[in-house]
Amino acid sequence: MKNEENRLFTPDFLLTALTNFTNAFIMQMLSVTLPLYVISLGGNKADAGLVGGGIVLTALLCRPFLGWLTDAWRRRPLILIGTSCYGLASMVYLLGGSVSLLLAGRFVHGVGLCCYTTASNAYVADIAPPRRRGEAMGLFSAAQAVGLIIGPLVGFLLIGSFGFQPLFYLSGGLACFGFLLSFFTRERRESGRSQRQPWSPRTGVVAVESLPVAWIALCMGVAWGAIGTFAALFAQSRGLENPAFYFMAQAAALLIARMIAGPLGDRHGRTAVILPGIILMTLSLLILPWATSVSYFLVSATFNGFGFGIAQPATMALLIDWIRPERRGLAVGTYFMGYDIGNAIGAILLGAVSQYWGLSTMWLLAAAFNLLALVSLLADRRRKGATG
Repeated sequence: MKNEENRLFTPDFLLTALTNFTNAFIMQMLSVTLPLYVISLGGNKADAGLVGGGIVLTALLCRPFLGWLTDAWRRRPLILIGTSCYGLASMVYLLGGSVSLLLAGRFVHGVGLCCYTTASNAYVADIAPPRRRGEAMGLFSAAQAVGLIIGPLVGFLLIGSFGFQPLFYLSGGLACFGFLLSFFTRERRESGRSQRQPWSPRTGVVAVESLPVAWIALCMGVAWGAIGTFAALFAQSRGLENPAFYFMAQAAALLIARMIAGPLGDRHGRTAVILPGIILMTLSLLILPWATSVSYFLVSATFNGFGFGIAQPATMALLIDWIRPERRGLAVGTYFMGYDIGNAIGAILLGAVSQYWGLSTMWLLAAAFNLLALVSLLADRRRKGATG
């Protein structure tokens, strides 16, 4: 009976992890290719940036409601709505012949992303054995990392050989596949819960008790957003014409880290994993101002991917350790709200910094911001039961 309670690799977990891979594949395949599609339609770089950032803007609008809804309406319906929106967005991309229609597709895609990420992480927390929660979060994130690695390769191969239409057919087909996988999972929430509370700005926007972990997510999001937006441009400014190697190395390190970090966090505590992850991410940013060759960029990419790969699942597990099951959806929504805000800061505000003081200064500021995550970790040291 005890072995059964500690069983992680159930059909529900495997189906959910495979769906996470599928959705990450779709997301990354489209994220790296849609800017090129905008240019091919006659748009400019500003239009491409607007289309690329449409998902983040939608996320910031939707997160305040979806966390509460995940608790009030259960996890599976939101997961199914999310995967359905992925498919609908692909149809809009396929039919869209203008920037305005692509923006509409990004809005639909953003709603799907908010629904899916909030509900699926809460669902994994529901079905994971408490003693293997870090391992579950790590493997769930590792499935996502595989999608992040493969998505760009397939996307560029398709548009280079066949154009953009097959890209959207593939993303739509994968979304349907993800919907079917999710359809066969089972809800695992306990039926004996307190009565649902109506949504209100005071109780339904954020889970106050999760704000320390959401702050860590915000700080990591700043670093991740800055690198995702400006690493390619910075590499090209240093004479490296094809910066794809940076993101490949980053994703490979991310995958390795997420496969090994979960069990370490379960055995030694969350802080023991989060702390080195934040330090590695900070080092990855500090290296960049002096990067003049491929080797520097590869070291930075490896540190960044490995650091984020071990810290992010551990912060999610730490969050679940703190939160009552009936508030997990709201807590996860709060966590991702922090991460979304951090991404926006890294891409938009630090972009303004780079405009006036240069990218090298921007990397140093991003590193300093990333270190602010340590504030929450130091506070966590006083919460004996939270770190395992």
